[in-house]
Amino acid sequence: MVDLFRRTIRGYALSRYLSVAVLSFFCVIGWGIGESPSLEQVLAFGLAGPESGEFGSDLAGTFLVALSGVDPWYPPDVLKKGLPRSADWSNAVAVAAQPLEEPAERGLSREGMVEEDRPCEVAIYHTHNAETYIPLHGKSKVEGENGAVSAVGKEIASCLEQEGIKVIHDLTIHDYPDFPTSYIKSEVTARRLVSENPELKVLMDIHRDAGIPRKETVFVNGEESARIMLVVSNGRRLPNPHWQENYAFAQRIANLLEEKYPGIVKGVRLKDGRYNQHVSPRAILVEVGSDKNTLQEGLVAARCLASVLAELIRDEGLSGG
Repeated sequence: MVDLFRRTIRGYALSRYLSVAVLSFFCVIGWGIGESPSLEQVLAFGLAGPESGEFGSDLAGTFLVALSGVDPWYPPDVLKKGLPRSADWSNAVAVAAQPLEEPAERGLSREGMVEEDRPCEVAIYHTHNAETYIPLHGKSKVEGENGAVSAVGKEIASCLEQEGIKVIHDLTIHDYPDFPTSYIKSEVTARRLVSENPELKVLMDIHRDAGIPRKETVFVNGEESARIMLVVSNGRRLPNPHWQENYAFAQRIANLLEEKYPGIVKGVRLKDGRYNQHVSPRAILVEVGSDKNTLQEGLVAARCLASVLAELIRDEGLSGG
């Protein structure tokens, strides 16, 4: 039945949401219509997850939460309802080709190697590892690999470590082979990074935006830079005890970025998704440009962001989170 819906209405966003609603209804009430699809199949077909550039398109997810009591992006809900969380976690690192990063044990990269006995203050990871820049790869994603967003993360880490700030850059693949469970898998990574680094001050999920007709840039010291958007969970759809702290922190970053590099910030956007920000009081999601930007423009933006983070950590005395 899922295959029939897929052939009939693929490509039409509104119809896709309606199909999720109808199929979910039959799954929940248990009407017999041949071999009924599981709710997991419905989720995989109709909910691709909050892809970069699509943070507002979670209408179907909201409907499913209300109808079935299951939020596919919240692991406890998935487990309580008996749905498989995702494919085997062990596949996460094994499938990574990582053309932009040196292979690293457990998917981790350390830049600059500041003193090993110093506590890690910043952790960087990528929920949508495949995201890249079209001018670099000729497409917006490199499935099963760490795309150009990992190079942006590496640049941020390198700049911070040059400032004496210890960084861990986690390269675990979360969006392949099962893209709809990206945030379920990356929550595991986020929680591990927080638990293993008690002095952690900043937890960042680095993305790039999409769905923008043309690239947006600003000149920084004579170089073209991608623009930066910060996305913060508002705690409405699912509980997020840290959303106000996250929002205040994102505003501090945005204000200092604009002060130092006018025009670089697109905004601080509050959205209904949770984006793992409930695990830390200073967890942020950062969109570095869009898929239309070049990698070089993304790297310039990365250096600007790192400069601001270093100033906040060093000069404003952020306490561990």
